[in-house]
Amino acid sequence: MDTIQNRISVCTTALILFSLVFSGCGAGGKGLFRLRAENWQPEPGGSIRATDLEDPIDLEEVLGLRGDENFWVYGIEGDLGIGTYEVTNIDYSSIGSSTLASPIEFSGESFENDLQSDFQVAVSTYRSKGALLGVGPIMVKYIWGVDHLVLDTTLTGEFGGSPVTANQIIDEWVPSFGLGARFSTPIGNNWSLDLDGEVAGLWVSYGDIDGTYEGLTLRAGIRQGNGMLIGVGHRSLVIDVIDDGTGTSADVDIGGSYAFLEWAF
Repeated sequence: MDTIQNRISVCTTALILFSLVFSGCGAGGKGLFRLRAENWQPEPGGSIRATDLEDPIDLEEVLGLRGDENFWVYGIEGDLGIGTYEVTNIDYSSIGSSTLASPIEFSGESFENDLQSDFQVAVSTYRSKGALLGVGPIMVKYIWGVDHLVLDTTLTGEFGGSPVTANQIIDEWVPSFGLGARFSTPIGNNWSLDLDGEVAGLWVSYGDIDGTYEGLTLRAGIRQGNGMLIGVGHRSLVIDVIDDGTGTSADVDIGGSYAFLEWAF
């Protein structure tokens, strides 16, 4: 419970600070503020590379990462009079183990035989949303803001009988842009059906980062009055980037379904 309260406090503070900088036409839902918790079970896929002199390392086949864990994703969205703002925090981690068929290189170190891996992805999004078009129960919205991406990979193993450990981190702030759509209609006495979809990211080079970063979120739920919304959805992160400064690259696709609960007040 303390962890949840701490995350909500951090998200609320960031949301208020963010509202002082960015503005837009409101594109929110019920209530003034909406707190959301998602129980996400993603599957990892793709590869990583510490330098451009090394071969890509597959997350599943080589590192032994699996999608058998659930993670909590927390978000807060608010309509503050001058626009709709959202802060979301995603923390994904996976620990894998494997026996290498042949030696590999990562971050200047060589590994053979048994390998332990610790792969972590943290994405924090700070976004403004505005209404582009509204037709009946359907609203099309624009999205823009800034996202913080952190990919942290640690490998532990041996080479030539000696223990070896290597770590590599991609840590970048990038602007993000996107579009979304929302549909809401009554389905009974004091109940409504809510559908929401958003895609946002960066599809051009920025700073030292070349490549593609994209986040997709789909949600479907049933809301009671103006309060609780419960439902299911799908969330995916595609991070296909190269750091020109270090040669570190990641071609990672993490996606999966989730159940969620949202409180509007």
